[in-house]
Order: sequence, then structure tokens, then C-alpha cells
Amino acid sequence: MHIHFMGIGGSGVSGLAAAAKSSGCKVTGCDMKESSFLKMVRAQGIECMLGHDPSHLEGVDILVRSSAVPLDNPEVAEALNRGMKVVTRGEFLAILLEKKHKIGVGGSHGKTSTTWMIYALLRAAGVEASVYAGGKSNGMTSVSAGEPYVVELDESDGSIFKLKPDSLVITNLEFEHADFYKTPAEMLKSFERYLLSERPENLIIGRGYDLSDRLFEMFLPLSFPTHDEIRNGVGFENSDCSSFYMKEGSLFFLSGDTEIYAGDIAEPTHILQNRSAALLAAYEYLSKKGLALPQIDREFWKNVPKVDRRFQNIGTWHGMTLVDDYAHHPSEVHALIEQAEHEFKNFCLVFQPHRISRFTAFYDRFKEVLKDAGCLIILPVYSAGEKFEGRASEELYEELKSGDNFVFYAENIDKAAEIIEENEKKFHASAIVSVGAGDVNTVLTKLMSGESK
Repeated sequence: MHIHFMGIGGSGVSGLAAAAKSSGCKVTGCDMKESSFLKMVRAQGIECMLGHDPSHLEGVDILVRSSAVPLDNPEVAEALNRGMKVVTRGEFLAILLEKKHKIGVGGSHGKTSTTWMIYALLRAAGVEASVYAGGKSNGMTSVSAGEPYVVELDESDGSIFKLKPDSLVITNLEFEHADFYKTPAEMLKSFERYLLSERPENLIIGRGYDLSDRLFEMFLPLSFPTHDEIRNGVGFENSDCSSFYMKEGSLFFLSGDTEIYAGDIAEPTHILQNRSAALLAAYEYLSKKGLALPQIDREFWKNVPKVDRRFQNIGTWHGMTLVDDYAHHPSEVHALIEQAEHEFKNFCLVFQPHRISRFTAFYDRFKEVLKDAGCLIILPVYSAGEKFEGRASEELYEELKSGDNFVFYAENIDKAAEIIEENEKKFHASAIVSVGAGDVNTVLTKLMSGESK
């Protein structure tokens, strides 16, 4: 079967294309521009064309389109005119894994890291699992082996609702993707309908967020400590007696007589929560197979493969560590700042808002999160092709620049690099951190290569 992927250079579609090839399908793809994900799938022997064109459809059985590709695109329109099967990536993922055992991971924050952690735990326990994620680890977004399939589910375009997982982790849930859900009530109702319809065998929901708290109260699933519980040294006990507790400054997972180290409570709370969700999901699967979690210590968590663009150390410049992070929601930026303060104390944040609709919907929250950043460079909003009238990031700069902190507005990436070079001694920073889901990370590569000069 020949599957053609439009938008194959995106994080989600590229991994899906690689998974389809591993399953024995003939795979081709196209995208409008080069990207690291496009290079990744090409390296796996997948033919990728630049641009969209009906000529790509020769011999194709199924066309899979990214949500960024509209139905009136000439290539899509021609496929429909020919009577070809045209599906979204969420629909194709459901087709590809229909008869496989699936552990789904969804939620607003932390799902990519949690997906890879579950996969690492299962592999360490001797299970030949497969994984499909929305972010790269060790240069890959998917690895095909055996079952179960640990699958990251995307709620941004409703893709999550297409799959029927045997086990489901919702790391957390708060209002996001205002372009798709419009209101918090609409987002909550979508997840309520989904859970009522699918009723996965194992359900894990992270608490401490307004919408996921509502889901927890309705379905009474398994859970793990919230941000506040961790900070206050409080554990959490599930109805099946699997529990989390604090001992001598560390968080442990306990089920039966097995005590598993989850991390030190001095670490950023979102990391401890991701590990906790992963431990629960892996334990639930392994226990039903008569298997146990592997021995886990600090070295195990240190050696779990990191995910690209999740607090990723990409090098140094003039003695400062350069860190890239994908954070693009106020809660994620807040967690990032907490982690940067823990790691570096003094740092410079280069912030690029992602999507006009998101920046407009959460403008006041972004302002609250960023108002105490000691050193901040703000870039224009990365539109990601979105056509939406809303707030401009220069407004945020005007509101934040009146304080005592170093706050700058950069019209583009080159200007941001120039600001850093001109003020590096004034910043007294030990790290430069790029923040956003667009191309903000290129400011770090420019600094390292000297291209900004």
C-alpha cells in the first residue's frame, strides 16, 4: 500500500510516516520547506518532495494530510476528485494501530517527555515496545518493534479522539488551542465525551489543573502528586493502593512491596510529575503481564534519552550555556523558568510567542509569567501560517519594559543575537534560553556559528 504524507516535515507527521514505513507500507511525502524532521525521514529512505503538487499522487492509495494543510489545497483537491482516501494524521494513526495494544499519552503539557519515559521503562523491563511521539529523541520520533505501542496523542486538532487506546494517560489538561476549541467549556466537553465513549482499561489523569481536575472528579482514575503536593512534601494514594510518598527529600512510587525512586523534590516539579505518570502507566501494563518495573535510581533517570527542544543543552557561547525549549503556553513557560532558575539562577530568556490566537488568548497570563524575568528578549509572534487578528508581542514589550529588568524587543532573530552580543557583560547570565515552538532556537545557532556578526 502506498501512503503519501502532506506536511511530512512536521514533528507529528514525520514520525507517523516512519512508523508506516516500518509496518511495510510504501511511503512518500512532501512539505513546503526543509526542516530537521524532513532530513530525519529522508535518512530513513523515505522520498520527500518540496512543495505541494498533484503530480505527487501517482500510484498513491491513501493521502494523509497534516492539519496545517487545508482541504482546498490543489493536491488535496485533486486526491478527492480522484476518489482517493484522504485522512488526517489522527485518522491514519488509528488505522495503522487498529489491532495493536496501545498506551496513549495526551494532555496539555509534558506528553512528549512522558511518552519517551514510558517507552524507556518498558524497554528496561525487557519489553520490546514501540513508540510514536511528537518530538525527537536520539534523532527519532518513532521506533517500531513489538507491542505495546506507546503513542503520543495530539489534542491540538482533535487527533486524540480518533484513537482507542487500551491505557490512557492525560498528563494534565487546561485550556489551550483557542483556534480549535474556542472556550474551556468546549475543550472539557470534548474530553468528557471521549472518555465516556472509549472507557480505556487503565486511565491516569494528572491533577492540579482546572480542566483535568474536573475530569478526575468525574472518572476517579489513577493519579500522581500535583505541583503543590510535591512542594509541600505531600504524597498521593490511589484506589488500587499504588501510591507516591516523600522520604528524606525524595519522591517514591510504591506498589505492594516495591519502592521505586522517582526523583529528588528539589528537582523541577514538572519533571517529577512526568516521571510519576510514566511509572504508573508502565506499572499498570507490566503488572498485567506478570512483570515488574526495573530497578531505578538517579542514574536511570539521568540516562533516559532526552527529548529535543525540551530544555535541551545545545552548547556554549562565551562561557554561557545555550538551552533550547519548546514551551509555548504560559504554564509551560512558568515551568521552564522554574527549571532555569534551579539550573542556572541567572539567565537570559529569548521568548518567541507561537501562534497569534494563543498569544492573544493568554496575553495577560504571559505578562504575569514573564514580568519578573531578570533578562528578557521578546520576538514577534511566530504565526505558523495562522491568519488571525490579535495581540502583537511588541505590546508585551511596552508593558514590561518599565521595570528594573533588562527587557528588549527584537524585530527578528538577527536582532536578538545582536542584542545578546552587545549586552552579554551587563546580563551577568550563566545561560541563554530560547523559548517557543517556532524558529527561536536559531538565535542560539547563530551565536555559536558567529553568523550574527
